[in-house]
Amino acid sequence: MPPDPPSAGLRPGGQRPAVLITRPEPGLTETMDAVSALGWRAVALPALRAEPVGQGPLAARGAQAVLVTSGQAVAALAGRLPPDLPMLVVGAATARRARDAGFTRVTAAGGTADALADLVLSARHAGDGALLLATAAGYGHALADRLRRNGFRVIRRRVYRVRPAMPPPAALRALLQDGGIAAALFFSAETARQFLRRLPRDLRDGLRDVRAIAISDGTAQILDAIPWRAIERAATPDQAAMLDRLGPVAAPSRRDAGPPGP
Repeated sequence: MPPDPPSAGLRPGGQRPAVLITRPEPGLTETMDAVSALGWRAVALPALRAEPVGQGPLAARGAQAVLVTSGQAVAALAGRLPPDLPMLVVGAATARRARDAGFTRVTAAGGTADALADLVLSARHAGDGALLLATAAGYGHALADRLRRNGFRVIRRRVYRVRPAMPPPAALRALLQDGGIAAALFFSAETARQFLRRLPRDLRDGLRDVRAIAISDGTAQILDAIPWRAIERAATPDQAAMLDRLGPVAAPSRRDAGPPGP
């Protein structure tokens, strides 16, 4: 079990401690609701945003399946591919988004690019046609390389772009000065990278009392570049495990609860 954060329980004046959520949409609103349900004050601080690239149908003739490594790709694919084209996706949350977008033959891997590669190698044959890898510039190279080494033809299709989205630091600075941040959630290595890249130097020491909760070892390694109270890795690469690591807000102590009523 992770240690209780120093800001657990109500802050002076009844303010709940904050949890920073650095993931973009889709997923940000869902996580905000789940974090609030645990009693925390969910604060949206998306480190990046995804924007669809291109319009019209994607060339998929002869492809045996499309590979999706991020939920950000799903919205960019809706209406651009045959809905019955087999789709192999990185994890369960992305699979739900793909089905909601109208895709009918969706199979989920275990939440990482390595797990997606394992799924392809066990469920697909290289001789059955090319694989379309729907991704953004600079992403998916390791997955494509591994599959190519195993005889697959992989065609990378850039269907979305990733842009920095960190808001001005004033709000984060105010939260840190108040001591009201208990934890920060990082759902990908890229969000961790963008967060640190755009974090003003004068705020880095202010995170010493904040727990960083990472979805993977790779994400945790990036976060290790600055001091945190602790860097905790989710047991499995999904939101449920992230929230399990976060835990609910501790009940306020009797001392913090204020004077008794009449």
